[in-house]
Amino acid sequence: MRIGFVGLGNMGGPMCRRFLESGFEVSVYDVNPEALSSLGDTAAEPADNLKALATFADVVLLSLPDSDVVERAVLGDGGLADGLSSGKVLIDTSSSRPSSTRTIAGRLAGEGIEMLDAPISGGVLRAEEGKLAVMVGGKREVFERYYEVFQAFGEKIFHVGDHGAGHLVKSLNNLLSARTLASAAEAVILARKAGIAPETLLEVLNAGNGRSYSTEVKFPRFILNRAFDDGFALDLMAKDLKLALETAAEMDHPKFSGAAVAQLWQAAAAQGYGPEGHASIYAFLENLSGEVDHTQ
Repeated sequence: MRIGFVGLGNMGGPMCRRFLESGFEVSVYDVNPEALSSLGDTAAEPADNLKALATFADVVLLSLPDSDVVERAVLGDGGLADGLSSGKVLIDTSSSRPSSTRTIAGRLAGEGIEMLDAPISGGVLRAEEGKLAVMVGGKREVFERYYEVFQAFGEKIFHVGDHGAGHLVKSLNNLLSARTLASAAEAVILARKAGIAPETLLEVLNAGNGRSYSTEVKFPRFILNRAFDDGFALDLMAKDLKLALETAAEMDHPKFSGAAVAQLWQAAAAQGYGPEGHASIYAFLENLSGEVDHTQ
């Protein structure tokens, strides 16, 4: 099985390495020359263009910033659709709009090309270890046929529904993740203001029912050291929250607390934190409260 991989960023690069380590023949494409050069020590073969990559590969995977980029890469002039043919499959691991995913899947189906949306969760470290969570939307029989593809980079792999379901589940996962991280940040900032050490509060939270992935992993690894270098930009988190709310609006479904959380993250992006790691929501809330820790 020949793999084509488009998008070699923080997540795509490690995922692509997992395919190479698993013995797949891999062709790669990225508009950023530096991203391509990061795989220069591997057997990955750079493709001249998207059409050439799609012609080579049996399975094409995407790891791109958003739905607009995905649509251009697949359906644009000289895009992947020009090189894909009947019997091949496109797998989008990006965080995309479910409605866009359904549109692309419908266009490709007319040419006998299958599509699965398979967004991921777990961060850069789990991508490097091949232990990502993968939530897949599309036909179950296609999911089962290409299960070994997901095993190359995923540890917990779920089929969650039809086209677009994977992308919806991913946006809901990030909505909850963003909410718990922001809530934990507010709690730590308040505790510090009251003279309680952040480490002490986190130790107590992690021994009780206030614990979360944010308190157990993100704070000790990315926030207490003020590095905020978690590998997932705040802008991207804000975008995923917007996707969740857009889907809710399409379904006439209210999202009261979700809307408030999304506004918080959008405010942080508007204040210039967007390009930083999403753990920098802590620094934004510090500045907002006037309780910046200048001792670290």
